[in-house]
Amino acid sequence: MDRRVVTRRATLAAIGGTAIGLTAGCLGGADDEDVLGDPEYVEGRSDPGGVSMEDLPDLSGELTVYSGRSEPRIGELMEYIESEYDEFSLEVRYDDTADLVGAIEAEAETPADVFYGSESQSMTDLKNDGYTVELSDDVLDRVDDGSKDPDGHWIGFTRRYRAIAHNTEAYDADDLPDDIFAYAEDDRFAGDVMWAPDQGSTQAFLTAMIGIHGEDETREWIEALMNEQDAEISPGGDSGLAQAVTDGEVSVGLTNHYTLADSPGETYDITFTSGDAGAMYNVTGGAVMADSDDQSTAEAFVEHLVSAEAQEYFATTTWEYPTIDGVEPIEEVPGTDEFEPPEFDLNELADPEPAQEILRDVGVPF
Repeated sequence: MDRRVVTRRATLAAIGGTAIGLTAGCLGGADDEDVLGDPEYVEGRSDPGGVSMEDLPDLSGELTVYSGRSEPRIGELMEYIESEYDEFSLEVRYDDTADLVGAIEAEAETPADVFYGSESQSMTDLKNDGYTVELSDDVLDRVDDGSKDPDGHWIGFTRRYRAIAHNTEAYDADDLPDDIFAYAEDDRFAGDVMWAPDQGSTQAFLTAMIGIHGEDETREWIEALMNEQDAEISPGGDSGLAQAVTDGEVSVGLTNHYTLADSPGETYDITFTSGDAGAMYNVTGGAVMADSDDQSTAEAFVEHLVSAEAQEYFATTTWEYPTIDGVEPIEEVPGTDEFEPPEFDLNELADPEPAQEILRDVGVPF
């Protein structure tokens, strides 16, 4: 096997106004192994724990991956894994997650060996329709219990949390409530809060709210947010929300934690609620397709994405939370000990229709 290391710094496409550069960075002392990651954030970090790619089975043959994560986000990692093995080639089709699910459903026999979902809903949909196979315990045991399908059909690569964005000139984090329901009740936020109900992540949050708190309480929260607080709807998804909070157009936004990575100014920061749907998380992840001619290699590839190197890459370049023990989130995002996410089954996020029906009833455009 050819153990080549990517040493060039690749300038990738701008995401939300921020270009992300990737390379193989050296962690710590001279004896440390080179690992993937943004050098700006890798420097000074402890060596990643978990299982190294070097200790995983070699990859050989050809695989096709349908990826709902964009090439600017993960392309360098895909190229790196392919470059590690002389007898392995990888073809990645990048597209919107929903479009890829639609393509799989339309194909008589999908050429995809692996599906890489940008959220759990898509993987659950494919599982429920019989398109995926159960992964082995060896792979499933790599990640924490909250980041994998209880039925074993998909595994999470990263976690992303809902968060409360705020303009730091208007609020300190300690000034903000850690209860998601307060944002629809506290007079301080009247006319001064923004959200993005057209985003899949927001609808997943509302779906989690229904599952955790009930449909009636979710409806009351949406009605209060829109009718009593006069919440603004972001003109440009989470990126537009981040810019509006930064510019002081609103002081508070209901969004995702990873907007911090692409935040457009120093006046933007995030905090979290605790123990409620406002602190729910979702995962990016992967599943092996039932139509794959080489399910063994497909599963081995999925396992590479929960290796120490891949998890360090995700932590330092996407600013998302690793799903394995031994790799910590970067210091620029709050530690998970600072809040308490609710316990729930990610499979429950698969059906957004009840949340969408409430949005329609309340008259919220999405």
